[in-house]
Amino acid sequence: MAETPPPSETKKRIQRPWVISALSVPMRLIDPGKGVKGLSAFLVLLLFALVTVYYTLPRPKSFFLDVTTGYLEVKTDLDARIVWDIETALLCLPRHRLQRQDTETVAEDDGFDCGKAVKGGGTERYVDQKIEGVELDWPSEMTLILRGDTPDMLDVLMLFDPEKTKLEIGGVQIVPETILRLSRSVLDATGGLGLSGDLVLGQPAEHGTLKLLREGRYETREKPFFRSNALLVDSGTFALGDAVSIEAARNDKPLSSYAFLTLAERGTDGAPNLRVIVTSPESFSRLRLARARAKPSYIEPNWSQRIANDPLAIGLATLMSLVATFFGVLNNLFRR
Repeated sequence: MAETPPPSETKKRIQRPWVISALSVPMRLIDPGKGVKGLSAFLVLLLFALVTVYYTLPRPKSFFLDVTTGYLEVKTDLDARIVWDIETALLCLPRHRLQRQDTETVAEDDGFDCGKAVKGGGTERYVDQKIEGVELDWPSEMTLILRGDTPDMLDVLMLFDPEKTKLEIGGVQIVPETILRLSRSVLDATGGLGLSGDLVLGQPAEHGTLKLLREGRYETREKPFFRSNALLVDSGTFALGDAVSIEAARNDKPLSSYAFLTLAERGTDGAPNLRVIVTSPESFSRLRLARARAKPSYIEPNWSQRIANDPLAIGLATLMSLVATFFGVLNNLFRR
């Protein structure tokens, strides 16, 4: 009678941590028994992992905006390189802010007095003060609201804390809510005006407002890691009524940028228009897009846009294909 073999011992299953399990995958791929094919698969997997990390990590970026808008808000920073050379302009000083009015003068009758300049305002609300031959360097921590409410004129409303900021223009002490009025001829003579600070272009489209962003476009450039040239990775357009700003991606705070502006031709509907070119410094940043009765949305490139617009990614894909083909040929040769 044949002997009954002893029952086989039940093997205990070893529970390995997921990290060890993951690391065992490439080790199985380079198993000597699998030869060149396993090595090829491992190299492809490693290259894929490196490429994934390279294109998914956030990168410093810069934005370029070309916008036509009826409203621009700037909180100035300290940039001594930006100086306005003003040939002639009109200051509209609010009477309720003035301690005395002994400096009051009457602007020349050229149709651009403060009563006609300010919508809903009258000459009794403002003191007209004409200035000429002024070099204006804006101090920091001022809020400037730029509008084109009157044809061929630019209004700059100045808001600031008089306890912290002192400003004098053309020998005139400026008070909060003063309006600086510039004609198109002055802007044409200078080619345009520059400003540096936290920018907001347009206001969300609500009922009864004309301070809208009319149209515009943007471009996003990024500098890939270990490379010197910035690449265009994204571009698009803005819609009527968008409110656009640039902010730091890490702390959601506004990012100081540079704006160059001039007066654009008014639209067929007569809406006021400013032509504004904005460039932002290279930083970890994003575009913030606000619309009426909607939560803010953000514009920043993703990994697929980076790959699609990067010549290096196309080259790497080609290289991976060639490497896989090469090892495939070697594997066939060794089998013979």
